[in-house]
Amino acid sequence: MASAEELLATTWEFREKKLSDLVSDNDPILYHMKKKGNIKVIPGGKNILEPTRFAQNAFVQRINETEEIDLGTNPVLSEFIYTPKIIVVPTIITDLEMAQNQGDAAVADLLSERSEVAEASLQNAVEFDLQSDGTSFGGKGFAGIQTYIPTSNSTGTVGGLSRVTFTQLRNESSLLGTVFGSATDASNIESRLRFNKNKVVLNGKGPDLLLLGEDFFNYAADAVSAKQRYTQNQAMVDAGFETFSIAGMDAVLATGKSFSGLARIGAKRAYGINTSTMRLRMYKGYNFEPVKKRTAVNQLIEASILVGIGQFTTNNPAVNFVAYDA
Repeated sequence: MASAEELLATTWEFREKKLSDLVSDNDPILYHMKKKGNIKVIPGGKNILEPTRFAQNAFVQRINETEEIDLGTNPVLSEFIYTPKIIVVPTIITDLEMAQNQGDAAVADLLSERSEVAEASLQNAVEFDLQSDGTSFGGKGFAGIQTYIPTSNSTGTVGGLSRVTFTQLRNESSLLGTVFGSATDASNIESRLRFNKNKVVLNGKGPDLLLLGEDFFNYAADAVSAKQRYTQNQAMVDAGFETFSIAGMDAVLATGKSFSGLARIGAKRAYGINTSTMRLRMYKGYNFEPVKKRTAVNQLIEASILVGIGQFTTNNPAVNFVAYDA
């Protein structure tokens, strides 16, 4: 229920009509998914499927003019299978609060303001999931980039397919100090990120989003600004994200201010994400949106619940990379 401070902030007490935002975090992956149109609504189904060509045709042959062709077949098509997850956030208002927050006394609509806080809180939670490995909250969270682009890239599964059996599912993982023999800093980070991108380029296309921890972002920013070469993604700049381009990848800070206190990727981590291989697949009617408003039978309250049901998926983890220092 509302505190006295909450009611005063939304009713007439000579306060500003525009409320400050001490709730929203820096949420770069979720923003990028929205901007690229990678949040896809699906009509239903028990599981979420991502079809894939997962193996070579094993019967490629070189023959002479009279040699018989060995006819055969091997499985080349499969699908990743993902289990949907559920995330909710309720917004409650009492009849007393509705009575108090009306007419000339209402500066800001109490339910509307609470709903905006609920939406921002939900976005923060989803961003946490998208930057995570999917094991938080007893496995009830959405999968994240660390699920599909892990540092230990030869174990575990992706959508039910084993990385041990199917090596083509393995993303590129580079412990930079071991590979290059020295720590990463502003003098070498561009070259090292380009090195990793080049290892996952497919038909001329590679990762387009570069998610950087705090230290790596500072190193990269120093590197490009020192060369007076600062190409930016204008859409992300307009949305409030500092960004620049490295080897064709839009570099963004993964951390920043976190009012929610939820964790982000490590300070010395870089994820090269090919966003064409990632989707946030949400069920129709449950795309982080309100479900039908509920009125309690035995209480003078109304509840509006934001619900997201779906999963973060990939159809090709191998064209993404993680680069890090221990």
